[in-house]
Amino acid sequence: MATAHLISGLPCSGKTTYSQKLGRDTGGVHFWLDYWLISLFGKYSIEDVGHDEHVRRVIACREVIWNVAREFLVRGVDVILDDGFFLRGHRLEYIRRSREAGADAVIHYLDTPLDVMRKRLVERNARLPQYNFPIQPERFEMFAALYEPPSASEGAGLVVVKGAGGV
Repeated sequence: MATAHLISGLPCSGKTTYSQKLGRDTGGVHFWLDYWLISLFGKYSIEDVGHDEHVRRVIACREVIWNVAREFLVRGVDVILDDGFFLRGHRLEYIRRSREAGADAVIHYLDTPLDVMRKRLVERNARLPQYNFPIQPERFEMFAALYEPPSASEGAGLVVVKGAGGV
């Protein structure tokens, strides 16, 4: 049975590095939200386009990604959804969708210390990689306050990656 791997963590927790390795280890297809956003809309900052427009873009990309990822799941191929999955409700929706596609779901929670992520954020913003967004420290703190850590009660497998987030 195919598995949808839901990668959950804050910016700079190590999600993409972990996801890429997981893809190599499982033979799964890696779907990286930021890659799709930047490929479709170009580089931008949330502050420049506004929160509402950014959310509109994220939702549109998620639907396109899901439609492609679902096809892989139906055909028995694992998918790695490198999205962040900040909110419990978002994870529950993708667990439900995965099951409807005949697949399993596993949440991979990158439990990286906030001080490590803050340091990485400064370094990343200084040398912004091609498929990353600049994130201001204030926005990072907003994301950290919003984040709902996954739990085993969400009805999917749970893998907790402690420490530096797989990097």
